[in-house]
Amino acid sequence: MILVERLLGMLVRLAAGLGVASLLALMVLTVVTVVFRAIGIAFPGTYVLAELLLIPTVSFGLAYAAWDGAHTKVELLIQMFRPRLAQMSAGITLLLGTGFWGFVAWAGIEEALRRGRQGEKTPLLDISVAPFRWIMVAAICLLIAICVFRALQLITGKEARE
Repeated sequence: MILVERLLGMLVRLAAGLGVASLLALMVLTVVTVVFRAIGIAFPGTYVLAELLLIPTVSFGLAYAAWDGAHTKVELLIQMFRPRLAQMSAGITLLLGTGFWGFVAWAGIEEALRRGRQGEKTPLLDISVAPFRWIMVAAICLLIAICVFRALQLITGKEARE
């Protein structure tokens, strides 16, 4: 389990780095667009580029949040449980919630395949959208792996290593 945790940790750090790079690119794009619009120069396609940059930013952010345990939790009922039962309950709930992300990943794969066959490109910039769809699918699959791993840690009573 330690080997899996280390591997997932490395993937999460890589994903977080890519997400931060995407966020920084989005920030630069926004600042440049605002500054140039203030002096009367508009760049076509910046909105489309911003949409594409949001995909890795949000997708990798979700994976990092799951790894860090920063997701939203409802603890009203669990507070009344004994610690071990609360851990098991949280693990089972996390596994059940991971099912939702499985459906999202499946739909993402189907959509990426379908749109990839069609050769989908952005309207103004003529950028292929397929890599961004596959980035989202990869990030969601990483999120699923993290959720399953954390759920198993909770169910078996193993502590998450920082």
